[in-house]
Amino acid sequence: MTEHPRELDLTKLPHLRSEEVKLLWVSDYWDGPLEGMAEYRGERCFYVVAEPELIAAPDEMRRWVLYQLTSEQLREEERWQALFVLHVGAHWDFTGTPAPEGAHPHPERFYEPYQVEYRPPLLGAGQAMGWVEDFASSSGQSQ
Repeated sequence: MTEHPRELDLTKLPHLRSEEVKLLWVSDYWDGPLEGMAEYRGERCFYVVAEPELIAAPDEMRRWVLYQLTSEQLREEERWQALFVLHVGAHWDFTGTPAPEGAHPHPERFYEPYQVEYRPPLLGAGQAMGWVEDFASSSGQSQ
């Protein structure tokens, strides 16, 4: 999972309105989204579960920090997502983009290079936009 910057202080970040944060895709999941891409006020941003140490805790209340990515970081995340959709499927993609026509699931064509080549984005505290408790779906309902 992508690491938060050491100097990140959640108490100094704004609480973003869930209605303004649309879930685009999930890149990592454990009993709910851990990280992936969202859209906030028309901008694609990376989200990461705010308190990973609380995952699966009996009283877990999940929150996510949204980060503004550099153009290079965004391109890289979009590239991996496109490969996931092509070779695994669109089941974690909420953009409405269908899998390419003629695509046949070959998960190994995604997972083998992903395990070797993928590097999570190196995030700086200045990239943090705020945190959110939920996501709005494209239909306006929470996820």
